[in-house]
Amino acid sequence: MEIFEKLKSGEPVDMFADEYLPAIEELQRADKALFRLNHTEPQTAEQKQAFADLFGGEYPEKVTIMTPVQIDFPQQMTFEGSAFFNHSFTAMSIGGITVGDGVQIGPHVTIVTDNHDFENRNILKCRGVRIGSNVWIGAGAAIMPGVTIGDNAVIAGGSVVTRNVEANTIAGGNPAKLLKKLREKI
Repeated sequence: MEIFEKLKSGEPVDMFADEYLPAIEELQRADKALFRLNHTEPQTAEQKQAFADLFGGEYPEKVTIMTPVQIDFPQQMTFEGSAFFNHSFTAMSIGGITVGDGVQIGPHVTIVTDNHDFENRNILKCRGVRIGSNVWIGAGAAIMPGVTIGDNAVIAGGSVVTRNVEANTIAGGNPAKLLKKLREKI
């Protein structure tokens, strides 16, 4: 199994094993691409090319990501439509992040898909994150590994989301909990 599929599947991976070398190479490639992107004038052809380089070819046309940004494994992200990411977005996306259509993400939001084994910190244990369609994530929120946020949900600013959030709800706090149910969007 290819290392990135293994990571997405949640199988434990030793960061110092030879099988992890392609992940290290991708991390280094993305780091260089991020440096170029974060030091490029906004709204220019150079910035558009820097985004394409970061995502390994084509940048999703309906996705807007404000710089600066930090995405360690951009090719582990999937976009299902339009999305807006405000500045200072951080994604530790090695375990896979799927972003639905119409998502809005506030400044300083972090999404994490990886964790370490408690007994052996060299072992990565990843769990993907899924953000449903029409989700709004407020400023400074943190979304932790394995979380699914349902369609039309709102995550209050500063929240730490450690469990799934149902569709059509508002969740907030640390750890985030249900604050309010919303009417279903038609």
